[in-house]
Amino acid sequence: MALANEDGDLDSYAEDSPFTPLFGQPARTKILAAFVSERGRDLNVSYVAKLAGVARSTVYDHLDDLQELGVVEHTRDVGGSPMYQLNEDSDIAEELVRLEGVTLSRLFEMDDS
Repeated sequence: MALANEDGDLDSYAEDSPFTPLFGQPARTKILAAFVSERGRDLNVSYVAKLAGVARSTVYDHLDDLQELGVVEHTRDVGGSPMYQLNEDSDIAEELVRLEGVTLSRLFEMDDS
């Protein structure tokens, strides 16, 4: 539901949507996709950046928020480099994996029609 601000302009629902802190900018969506695609594997920031097609600094910009949401977790350090993975115990991560599968199935259905 859109609400009018002080100037009478409508604020979009998306500004206050739960998806905004989760997905944020398009870069965050790509970063989440990288973690979902490699679930169960420890990833360093360079590899996440490569998979997501974003700069390493962009991954760093989003990691704290994703960890705070519980979607991504720091697993260990290898040679001084932090490793991360999708938090398999997270309800949000579980839904992301499910959503990926449902969306992929729907895209295949659309291609077949």
